[in-house]
Amino acid sequence: MNLPLLVARRYLLAKRSTNAINVITGISIAVIAVVTGAMVVVLSAMNGIAELVDTIYSPFDQDITITAAEGKTFAKDSLDLSAILARPDVEQASWTIEENVLLRCGDQQAVATLKGVEPQYLAMSKMGNYIFSGKNTLQTPTGPAAILGLALKADLSVPLDDGVFRPLEISAPIRGRKLSRFKQDAFEQTAVALAGTFSMNMEFDARYAVVPLDLAAELLHYDSAVSALEIKLRPKIDADKSAAAIRVQVGDRYLVRTRYQKNALMYSTNATEKFVAFIVLAFIGLIGAFNVIASLTMMMIEKKEDMRTLMSMGGDASLVRRIFLYEGLLIILTGAVIGLAGGVGICWAQEQFGLVAMAEAMVDHFPVDVLWTDIVVIFCTVLAIGLLATWVPLRALSRRFLYATAARE
Repeated sequence: MNLPLLVARRYLLAKRSTNAINVITGISIAVIAVVTGAMVVVLSAMNGIAELVDTIYSPFDQDITITAAEGKTFAKDSLDLSAILARPDVEQASWTIEENVLLRCGDQQAVATLKGVEPQYLAMSKMGNYIFSGKNTLQTPTGPAAILGLALKADLSVPLDDGVFRPLEISAPIRGRKLSRFKQDAFEQTAVALAGTFSMNMEFDARYAVVPLDLAAELLHYDSAVSALEIKLRPKIDADKSAAAIRVQVGDRYLVRTRYQKNALMYSTNATEKFVAFIVLAFIGLIGAFNVIASLTMMMIEKKEDMRTLMSMGGDASLVRRIFLYEGLLIILTGAVIGLAGGVGICWAQEQFGLVAMAEAMVDHFPVDVLWTDIVVIFCTVLAIGLLATWVPLRALSRRFLYATAARE
């Protein structure tokens, strides 16, 4: 039987002669619970934001992208596509071309990024989920068609395909031709119908025009060259491991990056914000944990007779010190459990009922995502804070009261 823990548990649950001790102990538990719950809610909210950002940007950022290590393009036949598709972790792949172009419709014009893709790319990017108007297709009865971002369509006032006219004009500079020398011949032009519009986020809606790969290659005079090979992995595949294996397979001539590596700044910023918020809340928790010292001090004063009795029965100073150490840890543990339960409960209520709404956003309510790893880290951090805040001052307090008790003996 662990005598110090048993005594500490009885002290925690027992009534005290001085009501102030109960109040201070309750405040200590409440502070730890509030800080712990805040950690759960804040970190889960940041997880939700990160997941929302990833969802917003993922359509145009596949799991893995292969580009040339030098230059903007590479020849398709220089990369063994069949070997990549034969990999068990690869689900689909599409050659892509990206280049800035000028779009015109009537008197309206806008600079956009032309993205030439193969038909399977629409399924890879789940484009159908983002179609705002029209159809999710790059081919109509009148020929190749484009899918525009909603903001681009609004700026250009492009009508949807009517089966007769091809109202969207695309002008692109021809590689190797200087404007000063070739004048108008430095540009290639084509006209396509508008099959549909998509809406993902403000940046993509105002930037991208998606067209068939062959049309982009012909317009830009790319011949057999492409900008990238974009790969969609099978579900539950570790992208970093797959990227490392593909990197070995294709060699140093190519740059193989995951979605996270392509947007390293954005994801590292989210991670940094989450870490800073965690540190700030942990520091607040450390300050709050020192409330436990007030509770232990008053309890030592109240339990002086108990300590004297234990020492007269053969108990040593370390036994008494462990009693109050366990008492402090029980206060911390109680607050941590209440806080974790409360924080998870708030996050669950937010997911189910949308307590905090987001006006004029892509989602109706503020996103949250509770990760079990965060729960473990928070629990361990709070216990470590409690141990630090209890053990360090307790040594001085116990020495003072124990010596005073021993002197009376």
